[in-house]
Amino acid sequence: MASTKYAKVAKAMKEAKTAEEMTRSWWTQRPGFESVSGRAGMELYTKRKPEMVETFAHNALTQMVEREILEPKTRYLIILACYMMEGHWQGLVPQCCNAKAAGATEEEIMEAAFIACYAVSKAKLAETNQALGNALASPAYEKTEKL
Repeated sequence: MASTKYAKVAKAMKEAKTAEEMTRSWWTQRPGFESVSGRAGMELYTKRKPEMVETFAHNALTQMVEREILEPKTRYLIILACYMMEGHWQGLVPQCCNAKAAGATEEEIMEAAFIACYAVSKAKLAETNQALGNALASPAYEKTEKL
């Protein structure tokens, strides 16, 4: 069960029944926020396939908020870093706002960005290490002569 601070957020999310209501319930994470589109970037699914919003976004978010295994600031910083790693730039502003509303400082947001860049860079370094090692050890490379 969510703490008193986030019980209102969890309640709003659980009471939402339509895709439109679901996306609006997400705003309760950052008081005072008003979406321009009214659908948190989910217009197509909200109109044509609302179960996509419920299944792939709303249910998981509601569970995370309600369980509150991670305190909200940490959760939002992780989501922010994941969005950066995935190149989901449209979602970056809301997640920065969520993190700030949960008490994250700009320094902590920048550290989450640093960690995301580290993770991507290190993974790419390991991946290219293996791929380049295989290329340089390949028979085709071995047999290649200078012009």
